[in-house]
Amino acid sequence: MRRALIVVVLSVGFTGCSSSSSSSDPVELCHSAVTAFCNKYFTCFPTEAQQQFTTASNCISTEIANECPTTAAAACTPPQTFNANNANACVTGYANQSCTDFGNNVTPAACDNICT
Repeated sequence: MRRALIVVVLSVGFTGCSSSSSSSDPVELCHSAVTAFCNKYFTCFPTEAQQQFTTASNCISTEIANECPTTAAAACTPPQTFNANNANACVTGYANQSCTDFGNNVTPAACDNICT
């Protein structure tokens, strides 16, 4: 269930996101988004998350490998361009999201506009 959510967020935002600081690098931001997502998943739904990934570290490494671009140029499909402000807001949105919204697959609004 949560796997589908991260795929949607990252494929809409980073065709292919440190939540405490701002960045303009799409690869770094994707890593930060994955970290925020996995931490939220393990906080809100620990049993389900452990069944799927065993550990938060495994969730992060697996999802980075599966979902993040490897170069900044691969972040958005032309003619779209990467919007660092929205990507940073997406990371913050996941980090601050309630477990209820997370469980209901509510995507932070900024995540829908990472590539514009």
